Order: sequence, then structure tokens, then C-alpha cells
Amino acid sequence: MGENEEDQAYTALFISFSQQAERWLGRILILLVIALCLFQTALLIPEFRQMLSSAEKFEGVPVHKPDKR
Repeated sequence: MGENEEDQAYTALFISFSQQAERWLGRILILLVIALCLFQTALLIPEFRQMLSSAEKFEGVPVHKPDKR
């Protein structure tokens, strides 16, 4: 009977821990989605786009390869 009580105590502790971990993971996920939306919105503003995107300076510039004939 002592094993059953230990199993129940372990199960209760595990459920408590998993609920807290799930809550934190949910908060982190929400923060990451908000950050993604903010950065995508910031990329619409040319001044911020130049600071945030390293590929912006190559936008619209054709790449020329030398002819090897």
C-alpha cells in the first residue's frame, strides 16, 4: 500500500510540474509570435529594413558572371 501512495505522490508532482512547464512554454510561444509580427512589420519601414536585413543592399542589383568562352 505504501507503493501506491508513493506512485500517487509522484504522479501529483509530475502533473504539477508539467502544468507549470506547459504554461511557460505557452508564454514563450506567444512572445515569439508577437516578436515575429513586430519584426515583419518593422521590415515594411525602409529605415528599419536597412538596419535589420543584411541582404537589403543587394536588392535589385543584378549579379554579373564573367563569360568563360
